Order: sequence, then structure tokens, then C-alpha cells
Amino acid sequence: MTKVTLAIDSVSLATVERLNRARTIRLDRYEEEGNFDRFGYLRDLAANHGIVIADVILMADLLGPEEDFDGLVSTLEDMSC
Repeated sequence: MTKVTLAIDSVSLATVERLNRARTIRLDRYEEEGNFDRFGYLRDLAANHGIVIADVILMADLLGPEEDFDGLVSTLEDMSC
């Protein structure tokens, strides 16, 4: 029997849910950036910086959700140079 795993951009739904649950910043801050959740924001960061989403998730996990709009953005800018 084949196991089916649901995913968005090769990221499992379980990971998407985990990222969204870990959010410590108010949801309206993500909405200001044009996203309806934390995962969408991280996905946009990946696309805007030309970095694989898995690497953005790794950095977001290492830095923590409180750094989504500061340290994470700076790190991704450094990585994309």
C-alpha cells in the first residue's frame, strides 16, 4: 500500500502546523506582510531571497519565532549574497 503525505512546496502539513503553532508574534503582523500565517510568510521569504524553503525553516527554527521579522530576515539576506 502506498503512503500519501500531504505537503505544500515539499513541506509536510505537520511541519506547516508546527511552524504556525510556534508563532509568538501577533498574526496581524504577518498579515501586514501579505500573509495569512507564519508558514506563508516563511515561504515568501524563501522566494524573495532565492533560498530553498527547507533552509528558511531550519533558520527560523534555530533563531526562534520572535526573530521572524528581524534576525531571520538579516540572516537570509546574508545567505543570499
